[in-house]
Amino acid sequence: DALRPHGLTLPNLASIAEQQIGGFVSVGAHGTGARIPPVDEFVTALTLVTPSKHGVVRMTEKTHGELFRLARLGLGGLGILSEVTLKVVPAHNLLEQTIVLTRDEAKNQLNTLLKRHKHVRYMWIPYEDAVVVVTNDDENDLPLLGPGTEVSDGKGGKKKIASVDDVTPKFSRNEQLAPLRNMLRNLLKAKEISIEEEIIEGMGFGDLRDLILAHGNMLDPDHIKKCNKAEKDFWMNAQGLDLAPSEKKLNFDCGGQQWVYEVCFPVGTYGMPNEKSMSFMEELLKEIESNNVPAPAPIEQRWTSGSKSPLSPASVITGKDYCESSYEANNALFSWVGVIMYLPSEDLDPTGYRRDFITESFKDQYCKLVRKVGNKYGLMCHWAKLEIPNGEDEEVIAQSVRDRFGPRVCEVYNKARDMYDPKRLLSNQLIAKVFGGDDVE
Repeated sequence: DALRPHGLTLPNLASIAEQQIGGFVSVGAHGTGARIPPVDEFVTALTLVTPSKHGVVRMTEKTHGELFRLARLGLGGLGILSEVTLKVVPAHNLLEQTIVLTRDEAKNQLNTLLKRHKHVRYMWIPYEDAVVVVTNDDENDLPLLGPGTEVSDGKGGKKKIASVDDVTPKFSRNEQLAPLRNMLRNLLKAKEISIEEEIIEGMGFGDLRDLILAHGNMLDPDHIKKCNKAEKDFWMNAQGLDLAPSEKKLNFDCGGQQWVYEVCFPVGTYGMPNEKSMSFMEELLKEIESNNVPAPAPIEQRWTSGSKSPLSPASVITGKDYCESSYEANNALFSWVGVIMYLPSEDLDPTGYRRDFITESFKDQYCKLVRKVGNKYGLMCHWAKLEIPNGEDEEVIAQSVRDRFGPRVCEVYNKARDMYDPKRLLSNQLIAKVFGGDDVE
């Protein structure tokens, strides 16, 4: 919002807009776009306030090299980011296209979609043969084979524009929301609960889904399957085009309170993606559906290019054979997959028991299942969603993180901590479990 009056915006955004810049870059937040890196790569300079003899340190790539790349995605363990300089781009509108494909169609069209569109997002619906595909492209640079109306470019060629007819919805808002509203009404009727019709009709997609889930057993696979079916029916009617400023289209309604577990893994290069994006999803959905896991929609899948920050989940510099100028490093492609489990609001769960049971199920069943499937894919959890529980899984998970980055990266990060936080004042249990070297109560 602060950039828009100046005709500027960020190159990409994470799905949630309400974030502080320090956390936004320090954990390697990301949007989607096969040619767009996570947001730490947007940082060109930073000021770090450290509890060390170095005090306040101003860093750039030129002045500090790898230390700068460690500090921009430093997990808060090297100092407090008091100032960050970010790359920006001219403000622009995006034309968003929403379509629903079958799973086979989504698999077969992925490589084409990644190359054709600037931003691509898949939303898989467990127990339904449906994948919601959302693409976004610059209004003034629409792909000729993509959505829009073809017109002359005035130079003897063709271009695509978004006409009024293009962005006019095929179905009204009432028609789009009808499957969700009807399911909610039936649930309320069965429970003899009354909500004014005016309130129901004033709710959007996210609010309706939250209430539908919360007015049933949120750990009952049959209830979740019915919810997912209603969500698929909503998206079938919501297919079409929409035009809006980029910061409006790259953020979206994530719903109410929820747990999210998101992982990242390499899937080849932009020029030559491998099959891992789709094989991971096929295996994950097979495990979910064969084990009757109460998995609500969506399972969200996004793609980014790589990052040269050593601690990025999409880092391209792990391993001893890394070459910064190599084709693989400059064209690396990563997939991010997030599973979700919603929580009832406090007014629908005043004791908190339901929330506790759902949390336990999510961490003990769903997250473990994702790790089980992902072991052979070299996955790394998004830092903001990584939790290392006490108990038998503690060292296994911590070791998997160390293995993902390799001993050299762990060593240079700890050396940077020795330099800028020698007394470990900025450490926490997560950093201590993964990188060691300090005792945190």
